[in-house]
Amino acid sequence: MKTLGIDIAKRSHNATLLNQDGEVIFGNFTFANDHKGLERLMDQLKTHGAIASNLLIGMEATGHYWMLLYHALKAEGLEVSVLNPIVVAARRNIGIRGTKTDSSDSKLIANTMRDPTCKKSSLPDEQTKQLRDLTRMRFECAQSIIAEKLRLLSLLDVTFPEYTSMFSDVFGATSRELLLQFPTAEMLARVDIRRLTTLLSKASRGNFGREKAKRLKEAANNSFALKGTVDGLALEIKFIVQRINLALEQLAQLDKKMKEPMQEKQALLKTIPGIGDVWAPTILAEALPFFHPEEKNGAKKLVAAAGIDVKQKQSGNSQGKGHMSKRGSKYLRTAILQAAEIAVHICKDPLFLGIYERQKERGKSHRVALSHVGNKLLHVIFSILKNEKEYVPILS
Repeated sequence: MKTLGIDIAKRSHNATLLNQDGEVIFGNFTFANDHKGLERLMDQLKTHGAIASNLLIGMEATGHYWMLLYHALKAEGLEVSVLNPIVVAARRNIGIRGTKTDSSDSKLIANTMRDPTCKKSSLPDEQTKQLRDLTRMRFECAQSIIAEKLRLLSLLDVTFPEYTSMFSDVFGATSRELLLQFPTAEMLARVDIRRLTTLLSKASRGNFGREKAKRLKEAANNSFALKGTVDGLALEIKFIVQRINLALEQLAQLDKKMKEPMQEKQALLKTIPGIGDVWAPTILAEALPFFHPEEKNGAKKLVAAAGIDVKQKQSGNSQGKGHMSKRGSKYLRTAILQAAEIAVHICKDPLFLGIYERQKERGKSHRVALSHVGNKLLHVIFSILKNEKEYVPILS
């Protein structure tokens, strides 16, 4: 079996073809990342008798650049595997020199493909990929909202430091509308009480009225805020609120869209305490590529995919403390740890709460105890998906 290693780049790729004995048939073959480049590669392979029945192709999962070529080669009927860059880097470092060039990397990938024990990256099917795109988009959108909120709080500390005590939710709809209209204490102090009352009543749907307006006016008049040249800060506050409003609308659209795929599987996962409308699709999207129900250690692979497995450190007689590896999907890891937090502290599920409390009794930190809960949670997820049965807590 011939093996073709491709070193991926943005504009062009480099390929090396080895025969079944590992000898180079051709190397340092560069082709563009477009239709003509693909035609050149296919012609080169045919010239050397490399066809679908006797060819294995490997490439690194380098950013997103591998995707176009991967799907183009699959469309040609070729067998293509995607390798984790960590696997390839580990083999590169076996050598003393650790040489890294495009041609040496493509040869290294081709040699890696010759090893039957080499682990290939698990790729999601089309439906899982679409769900993953949605959930990752939501994750990044939520993170951007958090960053905007933190920036808004820092600006309010300067322009109206008393403001955060005036609302139970500074980022609620009423507060956001008020900041859009009057972003600083100076501006709020100058507004007519009747206009302010009308704004509050409309934005809060009648929950706030003149009394709230009077308290806000009093706080603004007596505020220990920066005075004078704050026009730039006022404008920035308005822009931040506008961005938060837009991001919240996008978040709502994504939440609705995420509920559509794999509804039965989502419903199964949501029977587990701590897993709701947001984390169920996220966990599915990230876990399914690594879900192998036929394997004995399938649940452990899910734990490794989340990066909450323990990374041991030992040197001679010195045994270091194990740490979370964090080498898996940050999206899956976040979803699992957040769900574990909810299962323990809000749902107070007996199974997960018991694990958490036992770890705390052993002197473990909150984070470590929670990682143990997350580990168990992934085993439960594996069992539920494998058996297609709802969650029933088993106390032990």
